[in-house]
Amino acid sequence: MSISLPALILVTGASGFLASHIVTQLLDDGYRVRGTARGGKIDLLREHFKSNQNFEAVKIDDIATSDFSAALKGVDAVIHAASPLVGKAAPVEQIQSAVEGTLNVLRQAVAAGVYKVVVTSSWATLLDPDNKDVFTGVTFTEKSYGKADREDLINGNHHPLYTYLGSKILAEEADWKFAEEHPELDLATINPPFLYGKFLLHPGNGPSSLGSNSMLYQLIAGKSGRPLPPQISPEYCHVTDAARAHILALKLPKIPPGADVRDKRFIVAAPEVTIYSEVVKYVAENYPELKDRLPTLEDAPALPGPLSKSDPTRAREVLGIKEYIGLKETLDETIKSLLEVEKSWS
Repeated sequence: MSISLPALILVTGASGFLASHIVTQLLDDGYRVRGTARGGKIDLLREHFKSNQNFEAVKIDDIATSDFSAALKGVDAVIHAASPLVGKAAPVEQIQSAVEGTLNVLRQAVAAGVYKVVVTSSWATLLDPDNKDVFTGVTFTEKSYGKADREDLINGNHHPLYTYLGSKILAEEADWKFAEEHPELDLATINPPFLYGKFLLHPGNGPSSLGSNSMLYQLIAGKSGRPLPPQISPEYCHVTDAARAHILALKLPKIPPGADVRDKRFIVAAPEVTIYSEVVKYVAENYPELKDRLPTLEDAPALPGPLSKSDPTRAREVLGIKEYIGLKETLDETIKSLLEVEKSWS
């Protein structure tokens, strides 16, 4: 099924960092949008988009268990962008929300006759949740898959980030298995790394509300001279580029019968990387007012190995994404947005 204007698109978790950008771009393109949110986020969502008659918000309290029948009424396609934040729930709840959340959306979409679905997955599903392959010099493609064990994630006493990454692996694998069992479903996944950029909606109070932007915030918020945080995956994507990828995926034709449904899995990542020591140098040079908030680069550890990289070929050839917002522009926009949000905490 092809999607044409003025199609109605359901966006789950519409108050989230990425999802709010998806909603904005859909509306700018002329689509009608129905966005879901939970709790107090629904009022924030309605207030932000109140001037646009093509937007409506519906309350969904629990992605994993709620009834979507009313939300799906009249919908032409779904973008499932809702996802739990790192460390916001116990491991069993994190996994339940990620896996059963996405399956609940897919099941109810198919039952409602809505067969085109784009799911926000993660670059993290390309490798195991320990992320060791980040520094092994390998090239990740859409054929790369990490492995995670549900029982180990629940009982292994892992770091919250490990559990979060593992839950993303399990959730995406559940998506593809469901698609393989339901040939009527036209599924695509967008797999970006850490997303940076401007907040459109206020994220909440405190650093724990910042999502992936917290990876940059930790570099500009703290005692001067503290050690540089350990480098984790430096791949990134500007949030607006990731949002655009979801909309481009909506427009793709269905995979023909007999072809691999997983051919609509897309890595969307900028060619530059966020090496923490280089980011700190950039901030020191361009934001002198933040110098007293930066970690020291003395005795900063070297990277543990050669950087791995992502192959952008499929996103370029199929989605048509040929350029990405550069690192300097991304850093500037993110830093300014973080400082604005920080002011609201005081």
